[in-house]
Amino acid sequence: MWLREELKTLHTFLRALIEVLVLRAEHEVDILMPGYTHLQRAQPIRWSHWLMSYAWALQRDLERLDELSTRVNVLPLGSGALAGNPFNVDREFLAQELGFAKVSDNSLDGTSSRDYIAEFLFWASMNAVHLSKLAEDLILYCSKEFGYVTLSDAYSTGSSLMPQKKNADSLELIRGKAGRVFGQEDN
Repeated sequence: MWLREELKTLHTFLRALIEVLVLRAEHEVDILMPGYTHLQRAQPIRWSHWLMSYAWALQRDLERLDELSTRVNVLPLGSGALAGNPFNVDREFLAQELGFAKVSDNSLDGTSSRDYIAEFLFWASMNAVHLSKLAEDLILYCSKEFGYVTLSDAYSTGSSLMPQKKNADSLELIRGKAGRVFGQEDN
């Protein structure tokens, strides 16, 4: 039940991020920038095209999350340890009362399945790849060498030794957290 509720929260946040990317792409459609391959300028692209590349990747993540939510929304309660229970539990009623879409079809599968854990870890890893990639691009694009993006002071820090520097700490934290997500998948 905990994961089911957390998936709803993740859906809300991810949907909001996609909406921001789409909105920015709509408003900034006329901005041109160099497209890069291997950190070398390749051909001109629209900034909106770059933004939408992440919106589409995150949209796929959202679709995967919704599919996972459907599979998590199955009630195993009443399956007993493996072969049901002798107490005449109305599983359909329990599912309805607890807000589950359905009951598990097989008691052995319902009590032993851990598919949703592996699926969630894969989803989290894939989403972390996309967020990390977005953060890395923005780190480069807000550096003095590129200068395409200005990161708000609310999301960056200065340097006590070099006051001219503006560090993209918020973006670097996103990249760092991605590594932790990958590590959890292997645990």
